[in-house]
Amino acid sequence: MAKQSRDGRLEAVTQWPLMTRIKLRQLALVVALVQRRSLRQAASDIAITQPAATKLLQELESALGVPLFTRHAWGMAPTLYGEALVRRASGVLTDLGEAREELAGIAAGASGSLRVGGVTGAMPDLLAPAIRRMQERHPRIKLFVLINTSEVLLAALRQGTLDVAVCPLPADTGMSDLEAAPLGDEPLRIVARAGHPLARRRSLALSALANATWLVQTPDTPLRRDLESILAGAGLRLPAATIETVSIVATLALLQDSDAVTVMPSALARHYARFRIVAELPVNLSMHTSRYEIVTRARRELSPAARAFVAMLPGSARG
Repeated sequence: MAKQSRDGRLEAVTQWPLMTRIKLRQLALVVALVQRRSLRQAASDIAITQPAATKLLQELESALGVPLFTRHAWGMAPTLYGEALVRRASGVLTDLGEAREELAGIAAGASGSLRVGGVTGAMPDLLAPAIRRMQERHPRIKLFVLINTSEVLLAALRQGTLDVAVCPLPADTGMSDLEAAPLGDEPLRIVARAGHPLARRRSLALSALANATWLVQTPDTPLRRDLESILAGAGLRLPAATIETVSIVATLALLQDSDAVTVMPSALARHYARFRIVAELPVNLSMHTSRYEIVTRARRELSPAARAFVAMLPGSARG
């Protein structure tokens, strides 16, 4: 840890004396303060009085030697020091909550818990098989599954609310606090509703879709980046008629009522084609793939359940 010297620089201090001065309730308070921006409301959240919260915050700032919050007419805002501490404090509190759940699970005869995440495209061929194996081999493990965009999954890992994520990495993603290992590449497919007239063609040039309505993910997501790269390679750009959504439910519903098109990983396209929800259009995208990574928190040992799950992922070289 560190303290602030007279000239504003941070100096190292001995770790153990500092740890004995920091209380868990202080960490809970700063997390609540960032969420509430009100000392009164944050104090209420952790069941203490406002004067007691003021004292806890003053003692914590004194122990660390840096200001954690600034006061404004509209409330309290974290300083850079406060933001850094809250990131760590959230992880500490999450780990303690996990420990409590694990102990309760052991007492109840369970074998721990596991929280995994993935993008929608990773579900059919990667996550679902591994989840089935976990259920077969470790039936007492409590499983939570989050399906969302890469950005949401990486944020959940950083907050400590996920153990493992399977997703492509967004461009320019800072990875100093995360670890990633390649899991595999998957071809991309352009799909439309089942019964779309273009699905009956034997082959289709990408240029034939230049004026179609495209359902696309939001900018800077890996799948949107891949689609724009595909179009650029054919000398095309996304037309003005686009609808942005990260929801697969919204995408499928919008496909059914229109002649719109979208891009999907091949496993997801095959999954929905089996139920005649979508049809793959005969556009050759053989050179374009989506790259999946196994992402975990850096410098954090995986639980036995998380290690077992990673080893069960198809194509995983980790265990």
